[in-house]
Amino acid sequence: MLPRREKREDDGLLAQPNSSLLTSPSSIAQSRYNAQIIVSENSRSTDSGELLAIGIDIGGTRIKAAIVDIQGHRFESLHEPSPRTTSALRDFVGSIAKRVKAPVRGIGVGCKGIIDASSTRVKSSPGDLCFLEGQFLSEVIGARDVPVFAENDARVALLGEVLWGAARGRRNVVMLTLGTGVGGAVLVDGVVLHGADGAAGHLGHTTIDPRGGLCICGNYGCLETYFSSRAIESEYWAHMHRAAPAKLSITSTGEVPDPEAIFRAAADGDECARYVVDRALEYLGAALVSFLHTFDPEIFILGGNIVAAGPQLIAPIQEKIARRTKTLLGREVPIVFQKLVGYGGVAGAAGLVFLKQNLLAI
Repeated sequence: MLPRREKREDDGLLAQPNSSLLTSPSSIAQSRYNAQIIVSENSRSTDSGELLAIGIDIGGTRIKAAIVDIQGHRFESLHEPSPRTTSALRDFVGSIAKRVKAPVRGIGVGCKGIIDASSTRVKSSPGDLCFLEGQFLSEVIGARDVPVFAENDARVALLGEVLWGAARGRRNVVMLTLGTGVGGAVLVDGVVLHGADGAAGHLGHTTIDPRGGLCICGNYGCLETYFSSRAIESEYWAHMHRAAPAKLSITSTGEVPDPEAIFRAAADGDECARYVVDRALEYLGAALVSFLHTFDPEIFILGGNIVAAGPQLIAPIQEKIARRTKTLLGREVPIVFQKLVGYGGVAGAAGLVFLKQNLLAI
C-alpha cells in the first residue's frame, strides 16, 4: 500500500496520479509534465503500479527528505536542522526510510558543494557541511542494496523544475537558488552543465565586485557576498550596530531579522532596510544580466528560501534587466519564481533516481 500523500498548497502544480502512464513493457508516454516517462512492467514498485524514490536535500541550515512518486507527488516527508556529523546524517535517512511502506527505486541526494555524480563523493563543501568533504554519500547513508545517486543541490532543484515545475518542456534554463548561500544550475540543450571537474554552474561565486569582501569559496566580491540570506542579514545588522534608525531589532534569543522581515520592512518605509534591499537588488540585477547574456535561456528561475520575500524581490529590477538585455537577446526572457517551493530540492533528488534509471527523460 502506498504511504499517505501529503496535502499541500502546491498540489495544483502537480497533476493527480495517472495510471494510464503505466502501460505495456518499455512503452513511452508523454506526461503533462513534458518529461517522458519510460516504464517497464517489472519496474513497478507497488501493486498500484506507482514508482517511488526517496529524495534528500542537504542544505546549509536544514535537511529535508520525502518519498516521491514518478509523477512528482510527495508522500511522507521529514525535515530538521542540517546534521553536523555523518552519524547524524545516517540517522536522519534512517528516520525517513522507516516510513517507507513499499519498495523504492533508490535514494537521490542533493548536497551543497561540488559532488562527483558518478561516485557520490563530496569533493568540496566549505562551511557548515565541511565534515562531508571526501566522503561518499552512498557509504555515509548506508542504504545497503538500495542504489544511491547524488548531485549538487542546485542541480537537483533545477531537475525538479524541469520535470514538474516552472521549466516543464524547456531545454535551456538557468536557475539561481537564493538561500544561506547562492547556488546555481544551468540546462543547455537538455543537458545539465557539469564542466571538467563538476564545478560548472556555481553562479553564486561569480565576481560582481573585484574589490569586494572575501567569500567562503576563497574568491572576493562574489554574488553570494552581496545577495544571500546571510549577506542581507549581516548588512542590516551592520546598520543596527551603528545605531542607524532601523525599525527591526534583534530577538531575545539573539537572532537578527531574516530577509523576509527585512524586505517587508523596506516596503513599510524602513530606511535602513530600503538601503540594504536596493543595494542587494542592484548586484542581483547586474548578475542576472550577465547570466542571460552568457546562457541565452528560455526562462530564468529564482528559487530558494529567500523567494519567500515575494514579488518585491524582482519587480524593482525586472524592467532594468529587460532593457539591458534587449539589444543582444532581441527578446525579454521570463524571470520567474520556483514553483516547487519548499521541497523542490527533495522532488528533484527523487527525480534524479528516475532519470538515472531511464524511467524519466528530459
